[in-house]
Amino acid sequence: MNSAHRRPSTPALSGSGFTLLEIMVAIFIFAVVITTVFGSFRVVFSSADTVGGDVAIFESARTSLGRMAADLGGLVVSDYPRYTKPAFNDPQDPYRLVGDTTDLSGSSFCRLRFASLAHLAMNRDRRQGVCRIVYYVDQRPDETLVLRRADHLYPFPEFEESVDDPILCENILALEFAYLGAEDETSDRWDSESADTDYATPRSVEIRLTVGTPSRPKPFTTRVPLHVYREAAE
Repeated sequence: MNSAHRRPSTPALSGSGFTLLEIMVAIFIFAVVITTVFGSFRVVFSSADTVGGDVAIFESARTSLGRMAADLGGLVVSDYPRYTKPAFNDPQDPYRLVGDTTDLSGSSFCRLRFASLAHLAMNRDRRQGVCRIVYYVDQRPDETLVLRRADHLYPFPEFEESVDDPILCENILALEFAYLGAEDETSDRWDSESADTDYATPRSVEIRLTVGTPSRPKPFTTRVPLHVYREAAE
């Protein structure tokens, strides 16, 4: 009996390409993944920029408060019996401590002047001695506010604000000083040549500095005890 020789059958090959719909779906998924990844990168980089800005602000404020504490640590005052209460038309004590306020850009900012041994030599002038230091807030041409430090050796010239005064801190939002007396009474103003303070100097000064932007204000506070002071007049 003859039987026909059969060849092994070969399965039919299906098409190996992708349809247009499948390609479009793949592109859509890829686009969603890439958008998500780059969106995450933007959030990370934005957060990093914000953190970096906060660190810079913190360092600037910390350095400023440290400088102010060092300046107040070198405070110089006229004491009894050399010091006498001023009479009418007497010249003011060159070493007086005065804390008052100034108006700038519609806001009030504190200002402080005092005598100190913490003179910082600028340029090539290496002289040392008693200096008069004034802290004040100034507005730059771009309308940002900065904290300046005026420093002049004795004999002290008449104080005038100047763009040549070094900047201690930028992006100032608020500057306040609180003065504590012998009985821990607190005042936002002080004049050691005034009967209102009994011609005394404060025992400590609290510094409140706020920097940053209106949407992200950063407040900093420190209290500086004054190791040199003048008692109230009798």
